[in-house]
Amino acid sequence: MLSIINSSNLIGIESFIVKVEVDIQNGIPCFNIVGLAGVEIKESRDRVKSAIINSGYKFLNSRIVINLSPADMKKEGAYFDLPIAIGILKNLIKKDDEYLNSSLFIGELSLDGNIRKVKGILPMVIGAKENKIKRVFIPKDNVLESSFIDGIDIIPVSSLKECIDYLNGDIDIDKDEIIKTKKQDRKENIGYDEDFKDVYGNYFVKRAAEISAAGNHNMLMIGPPGSGKTMIAKRIRTILPKIQKDEMLEVTKIYSACGMTSDNEGIITKRPFRSPHHTSTKQALIGGGQKATPGEIVLSHRGVLFLDEIAEFDRKILETLRQPIEDKVINISRVKQNITYPCNVLLVGAMNPCPCGYFMSDKECRCKKIDIDRYINKLSGPLLDRFDIFVEVNSIPYDELIKSDNSQNSDVIRDRVEKARIIQNKRFENDLIKTNDEIKSSKLLDYCKLESDGLSTLNLILGKYKLSNRSYTKLLKVSRTIADLEESENINSSHIMEAFSFRKAYYTYFK
Repeated sequence: MLSIINSSNLIGIESFIVKVEVDIQNGIPCFNIVGLAGVEIKESRDRVKSAIINSGYKFLNSRIVINLSPADMKKEGAYFDLPIAIGILKNLIKKDDEYLNSSLFIGELSLDGNIRKVKGILPMVIGAKENKIKRVFIPKDNVLESSFIDGIDIIPVSSLKECIDYLNGDIDIDKDEIIKTKKQDRKENIGYDEDFKDVYGNYFVKRAAEISAAGNHNMLMIGPPGSGKTMIAKRIRTILPKIQKDEMLEVTKIYSACGMTSDNEGIITKRPFRSPHHTSTKQALIGGGQKATPGEIVLSHRGVLFLDEIAEFDRKILETLRQPIEDKVINISRVKQNITYPCNVLLVGAMNPCPCGYFMSDKECRCKKIDIDRYINKLSGPLLDRFDIFVEVNSIPYDELIKSDNSQNSDVIRDRVEKARIIQNKRFENDLIKTNDEIKSSKLLDYCKLESDGLSTLNLILGKYKLSNRSYTKLLKVSRTIADLEESENINSSHIMEAFSFRKAYYTYFK
């Protein structure tokens, strides 16, 4: 008896269809799995056998060969337990071949026949839909994650017996009722715990954060310990525009493939904020390893990657960020595979001005000049060129901290940011970009039109400070964002000057 059951597997965050071919013949009893199966899949022989027996079915004492097609692609994970069991028990299923051929099965079996949650369900369901699959049988605990996809029938099952009974028409599964129950059980967490109203003083820094969020411009903050750099960085995502449906899918695909989605949430509804420790390895930061897994820069996609104490990171590790920050994607190449991950992030860095932290502050610095230079030079020129905004964060005087502050909250700032993003969306509706920081050099003058006074100011700055080509384009892009915040069609002198003021810290510390 030969049966073919559809299943799925992952390469990075993209899925591909796997045909699980089950051949049962008379002969010496054996149970073999072929087709470049990983260790987890080879171990499924014992899981599937025990699950079938403990579910009340008879396990055939025959020669069983399982082929995972295509045979030249590596398969990993416990996704194939359920389709293998369905293939073995096909003679007990009343549904015809046409029904099974238009269905896809995913799930890990426990020894008692229950179906456990697996990672990567969202990209697999999306891939099944793209391949014209009509329905997908998935673990019940994955239903929230996949319920966001329309146009394909999702059937959540909790056990092998329940799946067989459904295929035989003995029971009905109300997917909507299951989703409703799970949504009632989950904790609603729409807002953020952080808010910009908690940040007193440093209005120049908060203005820089607003511009950074409006145009997705990378920002570097420099200041003494305790001045509020980390506090501000943690609140930047609260003023970013609310995440859109297509962005939710992009982010959730990444977290689903990594097994990092919550049982009670299913879909990622907030922009990510990742803050890796400065002792993180290159693999942790950009991804890699034997399975080419995503790193922190990928997990920050459509959100914020915050590098606190950026000068404490290993310089060689920081240099690996240069290309992905510029290209918005990262390619991880291994002997057996080449995977591309998206990493369109807002990079925010924070650092002290010297090893002791008090250089050019109101406290005495204990560092020698050679130590300060060595510390500052941990950030190379090319890496600094990836930052659009440099801002100095100063300690707030005591009387400023205790007085009543009229700081705007994050909702008010986010409203202005969203208005600026709407302007950018209309401007780029015919291009495959969303924000000002993504403007290509060939389109720079088309989108960043200067008034006469703005052109004169720009020429003066270029003549005096000898900006690099990248610094020049970033200056124009930041000016474009400032103009958008003011709802100005063209860039004038004040926009240029404000944009250039956010490079003062660069000339103070790095020149």
